[in-house]
Amino acid sequence: MHLALYRMERPENFDQLIGQDHIIRILKNQIRTGRVSQAYLFTGTRGTGKTSTARILAKALNCTGDDVPCCKCESCLSIKNGTFMDVIELDAASNNGVDDLRAVIDSVQYPPAIGRYKVYIIDEVHMLTTAAENAFLKTLEEPPAYTVFILATTDPEKVRSTIKSRCMTLNFKRVSELDLIDGMEKICAKYDVSPTHEALSIIARKADGSVRDALSILEQCIETGSREITEELVYSYTESLGNDFYIDLIESVISKDVETAAVNIDHMIKIGKDAKQMISDLLIHVRNLLIVKFTKNPETLIGTSKENINKLSMQSEKINSDELKSWIRYLSKKVNQARYSTMPRIILEVAIIEMIGATSPGEKRIKKDVNLERTKNVENVEKIANIENIPNIENIEKTDKKDIIKEVDNIGFDEMWDKILDEVATGDIGFNVIVGANSRITDYKDGEIILTVKPSKLSFAKESLKKLDEAAKKLFGQETFITIVPGDIVKDKKARTDDKGDES
Repeated sequence: MHLALYRMERPENFDQLIGQDHIIRILKNQIRTGRVSQAYLFTGTRGTGKTSTARILAKALNCTGDDVPCCKCESCLSIKNGTFMDVIELDAASNNGVDDLRAVIDSVQYPPAIGRYKVYIIDEVHMLTTAAENAFLKTLEEPPAYTVFILATTDPEKVRSTIKSRCMTLNFKRVSELDLIDGMEKICAKYDVSPTHEALSIIARKADGSVRDALSILEQCIETGSREITEELVYSYTESLGNDFYIDLIESVISKDVETAAVNIDHMIKIGKDAKQMISDLLIHVRNLLIVKFTKNPETLIGTSKENINKLSMQSEKINSDELKSWIRYLSKKVNQARYSTMPRIILEVAIIEMIGATSPGEKRIKKDVNLERTKNVENVEKIANIENIPNIENIEKTDKKDIIKEVDNIGFDEMWDKILDEVATGDIGFNVIVGANSRITDYKDGEIILTVKPSKLSFAKESLKKLDEAAKKLFGQETFITIVPGDIVKDKKARTDDKGDES
C-alpha cells in the first residue's frame, strides 16, 4: 500500500525533527541523565510533530542500541511498525469513555513484556469525558516506575488543570517557513525533483506552520510527474492565486475601476478558486505592500522573488501608509466574516467596492437631481419635502414676522394666551383650571413666547408644552415657540377664570 508523503517522511529520531529544538534539548537531557518524567503533555497546533516526538521518545526509552534511538535495533523497528507490545497508542477522540480508560488503568499494573518501559500515547486527550478523566487521575499521579504517559492535544485549554498539574507540559511551536522550506528541499532532493524557492515559499506560507500540511501540498505537486515545481504549479494545486492577480486587483482599487475588479473576481470563481482564500490572500498582499513600504530588505519577511518585490514596491508607492493600514483592519474583519459565510464571494466583492469608495451612477444621478431641486423657487420646495421626508416649509416662506408682531401688539399678551388656550383646551376643563388660570404670557420676542407659570403648577404646564407649542405655531406661525418659566401671576380684569381657579 502506498503511504502518504508525510507518513513516509516521518522523523525517526530527534535530529530529524523540524523546528522543535527547545523540546529536543529537554528530552535528550532527560534520557541522558535518566530523569524521565512519569507523564508528559504535548500541546500545539496540528502537524507540528507531537505524535512523531512521542514515538521517538518511546524508541529512546526502549532502545537497545548505542546511539539512542538507534532506529536499527529490534525495539526501534517494532515501534516504527506499530508491533511493539509495550507501546500502546489510544485515540481519545474515538475512545474517550470510562471503559476505554479502565482498560488502560488495568494494563498499567502489569510490567513491560519486552522493553524497559511501558509507554502510553494518548492523542487528543482533551476529548476525554469528565468521568474518564476522573478515573484516570489516580493512575496518572502515581504510575508504576516502568510506566510513562505521553498525552497530546491540539486544544490545551480544554484539558483539566488536575491533569495538567500531573504532567510536564511541552509546547510545540508552529514551524517557521524557513525550516519548512529547508525540510522540503531535502525531501525534493531524495525524489529527484527541482523546486523553485518561490514555490516552496508559497507551500510553507500556505501550511501555516504545519509540517504535515506542507508535505501534503508538496506531494500533490510531486505526483504530477513534473521534474520542476514552479509557482504556477503550486497555485494550480492550492486555492491560492498568483501575485500578479492581487497586484491587478489592487490596481483596480487604486484606479477606482469596479467593473474590471468584478470581472477578474468572477473569472477566478468560475475556474474554481475559493473566495474565502481570495480574501485571505488579498489581506496578505496588502500586508506585503505595507512591509515593502517600511523595510529595506523585505525579501526575508515576504519570501518571494526580487521581481515580485519590485512589483510590490512600485505599487506601494501609489498608496499612503494610512490607507494601507485602514485596508488591513477592514479586510481582517472580512476574513472573519467570510469564514462563517455561505456566500463569501459577495463579501469579497463588497469589500473591493468599499475599498474603492465608489458611488454608483444611479446614486450620482439622484444626488444631482436633488441638488437641482434645491435651487428652484419656493413653489417646488414641497416636492423635495415629500421625497426626503423633511417638514413642509411652505408656511415658513409665507409667514411675515412683522405681521405676527403687529397682531400680538394689537391683541395683547392676555388675548394671545386666551387664543392658545382655546386651541389646546377645548372640552378639557381640568386643563383650564390647572394650567390656564395659573399661567400668563409675560413677553414675546422674535417668535419666542415667554409663559410664566405659578411654581406649584410648573410640572403640569411642562407636561402640556408640546400641545401649547403646536397651538402657538398654528396660530402665530411656524417660527413661534413657547418657553416656560416659573414666577408669580398678577391677575387683571381680562383673566379667563375667577379667583377660585387660582386655588385649584
